[in-house]
Amino acid sequence: MTTDTRESAKVAIVTGAGHPDGIGAASAKALRDQGYEVITFDLEGADHAVDVTDAQQVAKAIQAVAADFGHLDALVNNAGVGVGSANLLEQTSEDLDLTLAVNVKGLVNCCQAAIPHMLQTGGGAIINVASLCGLRALPAIPHAYTASKFAVVGLTKSMALEFGPNHIRINAVCPGSVDTQMRSKAISLLAEQEGISLEDAEALETSTISLGRAATPSEVAAVVAFLCSENAAQITGAAIPVDGGMTGGF
Repeated sequence: MTTDTRESAKVAIVTGAGHPDGIGAASAKALRDQGYEVITFDLEGADHAVDVTDAQQVAKAIQAVAADFGHLDALVNNAGVGVGSANLLEQTSEDLDLTLAVNVKGLVNCCQAAIPHMLQTGGGAIINVASLCGLRALPAIPHAYTASKFAVVGLTKSMALEFGPNHIRINAVCPGSVDTQMRSKAISLLAEQEGISLEDAEALETSTISLGRAATPSEVAAVVAFLCSENAAQITGAAIPVDGGMTGGF
């Protein structure tokens, strides 16, 4: 007697999950705690070494996961970079190309490879890790990063519209300040732009957060896991701030 693969543990792929202290690793843990089989992608430190900018590499890796488990239920597009200057006149073409290649093209590559498997098994959930910078401009953030995250939010909404009838829910989480390596870089850029110390720059950023502190990766991951769950069955096309009130009600 065979077992319906949809009755076995749900399967999720999380990209950009190689750093142990990042949102990707925290999301993988949160989904495992929710009962998922989770496979992580990253350049290093993950289950599969995958460069999301390489469409063929992505397709091969996702096909391997779907073949191993017989289905794919969730995809968390967390892989991303934030490089370059916050001064537009110092923005290099190399930094722009890399940012768009990872943050936008990489996301599209993963979705194009994963969605056919979800279509075959009746649906799924895709969570795109965008940023508060995908909803509004923030000081001392590279322009290319802001543009890429606005693109992530736009792609989320357009893909949700297209694949909603196929029972594939697609949402974005938009973290504000999160205690990761990327926050450390953002603090450094803010300090440079304002001509202040790193300590003063951190205090300045924190002063913009209504709850008075940066988020932890696990707090962002909890929202990712919720959006993958049946509790979010009626949510698609949303871009949800996880920012401690940095939006000020935006």
